[in-house]
This record gives sequence, C-alpha cells and structure tokens, in this order.
Amino acid sequence: MRAVKSVLDIVTITPEFAIGPQISPEDIEQISVAGFKSVLNARPDDEIGEYLLSGEAEKLVRAAGLSYGFCPTEGHEIFETEITDQFETLLADLPKPIFAHCKTGTRAAILWALVAARHREIEDVISTLRDAGQELDFLEQELRDSAEAAQGAPFRLKNDALLNLGRSSLLGGSSTYPDET
Repeated sequence: MRAVKSVLDIVTITPEFAIGPQISPEDIEQISVAGFKSVLNARPDDEIGEYLLSGEAEKLVRAAGLSYGFCPTEGHEIFETEITDQFETLLADLPKPIFAHCKTGTRAAILWALVAARHREIEDVISTLRDAGQELDFLEQELRDSAEAAQGAPFRLKNDALLNLGRSSLLGGSSTYPDET
C-alpha cells in the first residue's frame, strides 16, 4: 500500500451519483455513512503519486459492505468509446447511489458526462455539472461526439440495463432516445 492522506470532499452530481478525489482507507467509512452503496474508481494503479491501489481499495470497500467498480482511465483515452461503454456498464450494474473518484474527481465527472450525454441533451448535462460546481463547458463537442457514437452502436438497443440507466435519476433526467419513450 502507498501512504495516503486524504480529506474527502464529496460533490453530488445527481441524487444517485457523486464524485470526489482519491479516497484513503479512512474515507471508506465516511462514504458508507453518507449512504453510498458503491465506490467506482476511475484512477489507474500506475499513476504518479501515493494513493490507495485498486486491489487494496476493493478489499476495504467490500469489507465495509459496499460494491466496487474499477474503470481505470488516463489521458486522452477518456474519450474512447470503449472507456465510456465500460463506465456506463458499471453505472448500470452497481448498486446506487454511487461515489466515483479519481485523483481530483474531474475525470469521474467527465466520464459521467460522457455517459449522460448518451441519454440527455448536452446542454442539460453541462448545466447539471455546472450546478454541482464542475465547470466542464469545454467538453461540449466531446459530449456530442460520444452521444453520436453511442446512438450508432447496435448493442445499445439490446441491453436492458443500459436502457433503464437512461430512465434513471442517476444521470439526472430521462432518456432522449426516441425509441425509448
């Protein structure tokens, strides 16, 4: 384990999804007490710095009675369809509410936005982030590209969990896909 010192700052994006910075072992109790059912880690184990590695985090999170998901993402790969698909699947499968983290919380917010853009109007996604104190307006074109790529994917219309995700409050609104209304 790497030495970790953390002050957990939880930022609520929707009633079922929040973000924050890298967690420490001491933060897991706070996450549980706050009512979260899952922890979703978006930080790969090979980043520079001292932090709780995913295997250790998973053991501690599960020992606290929470579910754990891992979607390691770094650099520009955050905009790759496969990464967004993986994050979306975890959002659909993990018990809610979900606390997602990375180094600062920004990567987790971007991943949420990329998924939300597949189900909601881009302006609503940006507004939801802004309301939570996340100024990510610069992502507008990436959000549009992600939504367009997802609409063309044949598996999207066959996966009930993903269809239900679009209807849940996890993403802050209802789905915008015409065939889901």
